[in-house]
This record gives sequence, structure tokens and C-alpha cells, in this order.
Amino acid sequence: MKAIIGGTGVDALDGIPLKRTMVQTLYGEVELFVGDRLVFLPRHGSSHSLPPHLVNYRANVAALTELGVDQAIGIYAVGSISPALKPGEIGMVSDFVDFTGGSREQTFYTGGESGVRHIPMDDVFDASLKERMQTLSPRLKDAGVYVCTNGPRLETKAEIRLYARLGCDVVGMTLSTEVSLLREAGIRTLALAYSINWAAGVEQANVSFIGDEQIAVLREEMTQLCCKTLLI
Repeated sequence: MKAIIGGTGVDALDGIPLKRTMVQTLYGEVELFVGDRLVFLPRHGSSHSLPPHLVNYRANVAALTELGVDQAIGIYAVGSISPALKPGEIGMVSDFVDFTGGSREQTFYTGGESGVRHIPMDDVFDASLKERMQTLSPRLKDAGVYVCTNGPRLETKAEIRLYARLGCDVVGMTLSTEVSLLREAGIRTLALAYSINWAAGVEQANVSFIGDEQIAVLREEMTQLCCKTLLI
């Protein structure tokens, strides 16, 4: 079974027959949409009711495991720090830096019955999925390094300057927690980012977002690309 995880702007898959399913896990109940070969997980809930710092990431990933998912592509809305990925563009994330401050539940291995494990993260994203997606979309950008903040507030100009000096290219609020848990669960993963704005202080005096119509076009392109990558 394969999975697509959607967030801001990507809260459904059009044209694919999926059944709403509730999965109970050790960490809570999760709403997913399940088909014959594909699962869609709305990261923030189907009504987008959960801010990034309150998403139950452990329950989400545990639910995918319960359904037998072995490959997953996450879709992430980001702000652009460098020209590697400009607003309105789509690209694959190559690595991440975590600035969530340790306030989230980011591991299944908390000691006791769950034990303690240290998962290597030198190769975060799956090489075969990346190669497959690049073959399907040769013009796809390299989104570079994603810095994950805790949210839900946006970043200050000073923070963005710091992240730029650290070599970060895009900024968001969900990827590091989610991907770390996917790795612990043994789910091969890939991260597809799409930029909806320049980060604070990079271009405009104030943060300005791309329009809903452009997001809708990007959503269609990304979901089709994810489906082809996972199901061919």
C-alpha cells in the first residue's frame, strides 16, 4: 500500500475512489481515505482543524503502518528563503533542519516497552522514489534544505536571515517531525515542496502569498505526479 500525505492546500485527492476510514492507534484515532492501492492522509485533518504544532504525527504515521503502507510521499507548503525554489514552483526536498525546539512527540522510541533506538538520517529520502519522480518530471526543481519551525506563527526576518546563513532554502512547519517518524516506521519516503510565498524579508516588505487559483493548479500537478510515482 502507498500513501500521499497532504497539508495546506492539498486536503483531498480528486478523481480517485477513496473511502473514508477511521483507524485506531496507540496514539489516537486517525481519519484517512483508503483505496485499493493508495491511502490519502490529510495531515491536519480533513477540515484542516489542527495547527502544525498540534498535529498528532505519531498517530498519523502509526495509522499508515496499520494499513500496511511501505512508501509515502508528503506534500509540503513552504516559504522560499533562497532562489532554489521560488513561489509557484514545485521541487523535491533534499534534507532538513529541525528548529521545532523539542516541543513535539517526535519518536516512537521513548524507553520502557517501546525501547530506545537511534535511527540514522544521513540518507533521509528514498533514492528510488526520487529517481522515479525525476524521470516522470525532468523539470522538477531541487527544493534544497527545508528548515522546520514550530509554528503556528510565521518567522521573523531575523530568523530567516539566520536560516539562510545555515544553508536552508525553504521553511515550513511539519516536515521534520513527520519524516522522522516515517523513517522510524520503516516507510520509504519522499518530500515534495511547493512554495506559496517568499519568506519574511527576502523580497517584499511584507509576506505575500500566491493566489488560490495558482495553488489549485499546483495541487493538481502535484497529486498527479505523486500518484504516478507511487503506482507505476
